Amino acid sequence: MRVRKVSARDTAQLVGFSSPALAVHHLEKLKSLKLVNKDKYGVYHVVPRRFGILKFFFVVKKFIIPKSFFYTLLYGVFAIFSLLVLSGAVRNVALMFSLLGFGIHIIETIQFFRVLPPKTTVQKVEQRVQEND
Repeated sequence: MRVRKVSARDTAQLVGFSSPALAVHHLEKLKSLKLVNKDKYGVYHVVPRRFGILKFFFVVKKFIIPKSFFYTLLYGVFAIFSLLVLSGAVRNVALMFSLLGFGIHIIETIQFFRVLPPKTTVQKVEQRVQEND
């Protein structure tokens, strides 16, 4: 998803397939499902769609950001707001709930980042694709 375009050879190396032919087989299945397109040079391009676990992410250029990250920021702002503006028992209750939400969403965000492939692997594939262009 980060690379957006890849050849069969790069896919085979990235995924660990025994041959590029196996990668072509799987890429053609994705093409039949209209999840990727193939250009005249044999490079496969991802069709931007939300499916499966990807519906929990925003894709901005080369960055993939979990939606829970924005909830983490929101609850963090609420915690700071409750500390600075509110007082008494209301502050304690608001701070408790905002910190609880912050904690839950920071854990979710970390779990979502662990699902993504390592960036070094993606950079290697991007470099190979640029070399082939």
